[in-house]
Amino acid sequence: MTYIIDGHNLIGVTPDIDLADPHDELQLLGRLRAYRARAAGRSMIVFFDSGDLPVYFPDPSTPGVQVRFSDLGQTADDAIVDFLRGRTQPGQYAVVTNDHGLAERVRAVGASLIRASDFVTRLAHRAAPKTPAAVEPPPDPHAPAFADIYSGFVEADKARVRFPDEAQIDPQLWIEKLYGDDTDQAQDAARWLGHYGGELALAPLRDALTHADARMRAAALLALGDLGDPAGLPDLCDRLVNDAASMARQAAAQSLGRIGDHTVESYLENVARSDSKGKIRKAARAALAQIRARPAR
Repeated sequence: MTYIIDGHNLIGVTPDIDLADPHDELQLLGRLRAYRARAAGRSMIVFFDSGDLPVYFPDPSTPGVQVRFSDLGQTADDAIVDFLRGRTQPGQYAVVTNDHGLAERVRAVGASLIRASDFVTRLAHRAAPKTPAAVEPPPDPHAPAFADIYSGFVEADKARVRFPDEAQIDPQLWIEKLYGDDTDQAQDAARWLGHYGGELALAPLRDALTHADARMRAAALLALGDLGDPAGLPDLCDRLVNDAASMARQAAAQSLGRIGDHTVESYLENVARSDSKGKIRKAARAALAQIRARPAR
């Protein structure tokens, strides 16, 4: 039997992995690979929403632990059900989730179910014990020392970006790259414009929020946070609420927290209560904590 893992649902019940951690997906995958090595080679397929892994990581699939992403505009739950419907023997799959709606759907197509809270107990029971010194607690987004979840989300990617001196002289060169067909270059351009583009960067970054690639939208949203122009707040709020990709919604929440304008609190409060993804709810709560730590203007 192959396990189908509802990725973020399992992360949400794993005590020592935090949904607000930008690397939570990779932590889960490492845990699953270790479990597979102990569990006689049981194969797993892990589903995440489109664009959930940071763009600077390569394909994280490994033998026996495949990673799949939903299509743009599709949830991971729908991707799981579509996958099972395409199998000739869905009964050979067991779906790991605590999501009641998904549980009903997978049972209806003939797959079996393992509660995520039961599965995480198996992982913990089989895991080799760690000494207290080897355990690093997950970051607390409400702690004063954890002032900026944005920085961890993009730090490794920013380290790869090298801006030629001559390009820094003329923002138009980076604006042209932002509108170009090379998505990697366009993401670099968004980052440069967020840091150095000034008032010329606002309009092109807002245009980039309509890009079909969720990674590009997330880069533009983060760049608007770096730019810090209040004129970008309506776009950030719109993407926080309406973007289909959780990666983009998380980026919007992080940028709203960085800008720190108290007028957006109601948007973040709503998302913190009602977003379908736990990591987005946590990102919204962390952004609220950042904003409320600042005096009202």
